[in-house]
Amino acid sequence: MTSSPSEPSRFDAAITGARNGDPIAVEELFRELQPRLLRFLGSQESRAADDLAADVWLAVASGISRFDGDWPDFRAWVFAIARRRLADYRRTAVRRRTDIVDVDTFDRHHAHDSPEDEAMDKLSGQQAVALITSVLKGEQAEVLLLRVLAELDVEQVAAIMRRSPNWVRVTQHRAVRTLAKRLGPKIVVMR
Repeated sequence: MTSSPSEPSRFDAAITGARNGDPIAVEELFRELQPRLLRFLGSQESRAADDLAADVWLAVASGISRFDGDWPDFRAWVFAIARRRLADYRRTAVRRRTDIVDVDTFDRHHAHDSPEDEAMDKLSGQQAVALITSVLKGEQAEVLLLRVLAELDVEQVAAIMRRSPNWVRVTQHRAVRTLAKRLGPKIVVMR
């Protein structure tokens, strides 16, 4: 299909088809969101990203009949499910063994001649996620990833994280400032 689910008529058709079990409609929604979903989950729990994404899509499949909204609402709904699955996974992780990563692993992102140009021109989506998560920790990384990968607005991120929109804006601003210090002065700030 050449059109994107972000077009209102295409999204309505895709949701209706997915609710009726149309594999092409389901595939269209999956193809549009899966790469972003994997990057988000991989940035938070790299070893479990595929399993968590599968759990998210199972939850989407079981709840799609109750979903009501447009394309941005759908993206927010999917990423809210992802965040809940991630929280569930982390709660159970306390009982599992963890491997410590060497500090040198995080020092692989060195600037060359023009780090701001390289960051904007050459980084793939996964490299950008790796850079964000190597520089930012916790909620700052999560806010920036939800804003960039999921293309969610401030209000949607606030609802997902159960915070105020102002908290999201401040956290995003701090995250971008931290990235700017690391990458150089020419970083673009989202509004």
